[in-house]
Amino acid sequence: MSVENHTPFPALAFRQYNMVGELMGVVVARGTFKLTKDGPLQLADEQYPLVMSDTYEGDPHETPHLACTDLAPFKPGTDVTFVGASFAPGGKAQSSWTCGLKVGSVDKRLRVHGPRLWRARTRKTWRGLIDRDKEDALDGWELTPGDPVAYVPIDWRLAFGGRRDEGELEANPLGMGLVGQTRFKQQPEWPAPRIELEDQPIQSVTDRPQPAGFAPISPFWKDRAELAGTYDEDWVEKRHPLLPEDFDYAFWQAAPRDQIAEPWLEGNEPFELTNLLPGFENLRGSLPGLALQVSIEQGAGSQSGLMVLDGVHFYMRPGVGRVFLTWRCNFLWPEREGLPRLEMAHVVEGV
Repeated sequence: MSVENHTPFPALAFRQYNMVGELMGVVVARGTFKLTKDGPLQLADEQYPLVMSDTYEGDPHETPHLACTDLAPFKPGTDVTFVGASFAPGGKAQSSWTCGLKVGSVDKRLRVHGPRLWRARTRKTWRGLIDRDKEDALDGWELTPGDPVAYVPIDWRLAFGGRRDEGELEANPLGMGLVGQTRFKQQPEWPAPRIELEDQPIQSVTDRPQPAGFAPISPFWKDRAELAGTYDEDWVEKRHPLLPEDFDYAFWQAAPRDQIAEPWLEGNEPFELTNLLPGFENLRGSLPGLALQVSIEQGAGSQSGLMVLDGVHFYMRPGVGRVFLTWRCNFLWPEREGLPRLEMAHVVEGV
């Protein structure tokens, strides 16, 4: 549905039932901004359209989630995400370094590595005198240093995860680092994760760390899927088309849980990108200090309210290099009466 839009940002309105069966109006807007050094984000000349469905690099079950749909009805916090790569300090290839994403209350650091391996250590056994198949025994696994590289993609495929031998998926189903320890003779070397949380380094082949990354996560990953509620026969008979009673609106948060700001960011917070841009070891700036307001007349006088900032998405892949902000608001709209009016509420110098 359209809105009376008095902003430079693409926006739309839609209706959806809330948990108690009321028809709510939802207005969402997306702004496209450029980075500036030591200053607020600047409005981009080209405003990218709203994202109408989750976007992936390729097959959703094999490639990363690049952008989440803007058609979410409500997010209880602000997603802070980053898609891109980390670059070695000074531009010189290194085996390992740290990088960081900080926006307001969200502060997260990763350690990245060049390609590295889990390598089997073996020892000879007396059983080999009788049975050559038992000549070598596993004596543990060593983690090799990373090969020097100039950059590391911040890609879930390079963080810990994957599918276990018994078929069960890790929290990051795209990841790497699972080792078939019983197959050490056939495969003595296994790829090791190249991205880890700075304060939780992977030290053992048996470690099962949380996924380490900055990018959005898919709705069918464990951390989000467990918030979606129960869709069973009881739900079909008693609740449909409403959401299940155990549905959690945090399901719509596409950021990893440690990258969600609650309550929402106000929109003027400082940010810092550490080793996430070529040529800038630390790029500091701030959100643009911008607020949007929605008003609507439904026959009983005009009602208005501020939208909340529920998404800050740094998309630093080559050819794009933009920051996307999303705002959202909800209001009762049972009869679809009136046309939502969207306008700027506050702009600081620089936008």
